Amino acid sequence: MEIYQHCSFCEHKKFDFTTGNLCGITNKKADFIRKCPKIELNINAKNEIARINKEYKKIQDQKVDVFGHLVMFSIIGVVIMVADIFLTQYLYDTGWVSTISIIGIGIGMSAIVYAFAPFYKYREANSVAKDKKKELDNFLALYDYDYEINFEKENPEAAVKLFRSKRSA
Repeated sequence: MEIYQHCSFCEHKKFDFTTGNLCGITNKKADFIRKCPKIELNINAKNEIARINKEYKKIQDQKVDVFGHLVMFSIIGVVIMVADIFLTQYLYDTGWVSTISIIGIGIGMSAIVYAFAPFYKYREANSVAKDKKKELDNFLALYDYDYEINFEKENPEAAVKLFRSKRSA
């Protein structure tokens, strides 16, 4: 995590539109090496923890819907193409030559493309959310903090319980 991002979790942060995040204690930009010796994690940290975890949970909750969409429209596309092949064969056997086969294959392929679009979007969003959550967890581990979150509570202060972890140094 970048140094300036530590400030978004701290209670001492100040924001100035010309210079960005400043430390409320020194009134300067952050200049520590690995971790800030003066960081205070409370309300701002809880808000960030809640935001990142809600985003992660929202994406995880979409998993079943996305895979259901993928399977359903893939099957529909394949069924349309197979039916088109049989219809084309039937029409050919009866003496008809038609462009229906091209149209049917196009519709079937369109259904398959439609099946994969939400899957790719989900996969990308899931990757980004996982990275953000991992970065958050690593950040909190750096300061020996851990958290519990209750998604039923709307208020981040009530939903997130922030405490010192029992990790060994």
